[in-house]
Amino acid sequence: MSGDGIGFTEISDVHREERKGKTLTKLPSKFYVKAEEYLAQRREEYARQSSNPGNPAAMMLQDEIKKVDKRLTQIYQMRERKIVLASLSGTRPDNMAPRDKALYEELTEVLAHYRKSGEARAPKVREVAEVETAEAPKPVVDCQTEFVEVEEPETDSEIDSTVVQVLEDIPPFAGVDHTYDLKKDDIVTLPTKFADLLSSKGKVRIVEG
Repeated sequence: MSGDGIGFTEISDVHREERKGKTLTKLPSKFYVKAEEYLAQRREEYARQSSNPGNPAAMMLQDEIKKVDKRLTQIYQMRERKIVLASLSGTRPDNMAPRDKALYEELTEVLAHYRKSGEARAPKVREVAEVETAEAPKPVVDCQTEFVEVEEPETDSEIDSTVVQVLEDIPPFAGVDHTYDLKKDDIVTLPTKFADLLSSKGKVRIVEG
């Protein structure tokens, strides 16, 4: 497809470049919108052609639709992974389309809130540890070697938690001790502050106990 249109060739080119690079590929203007429009048009054409059984044009269209649909899905997934990694590292990637920017900004906001809530708890943990160390006698063995008990870091399972139902797929994000990969209709337990934030954005529904 020539001009400003998006067709099979343009989608295949973007797919190839996205697979090769570690950073986001620069997309043609309004790529996502035009690519979905192109796919819808090909499906409409297939519906017309398939009314005649055994029509070679219909078979070719069906094959093209499958390939385009698969490549678009992979483009979305590859770009989403790159944006997730960028948000986790705190770097803002270049070549973001409006859809990409919306995802990046939402992820950054969620991660900043989650990390801030973790920092707010950290001083309290250190203060308790210092008091206990000062008051409790240090164990001593015959060889006069001192052993000081080291407090284990808090994990997600030890933080106040809330059971939620996921209302839509949410890109993977890092917790305190593991990565969450939430899909629509999942029933999961999340740290309460994180559950409240996602609930306020309509991403999850809190399940009453």
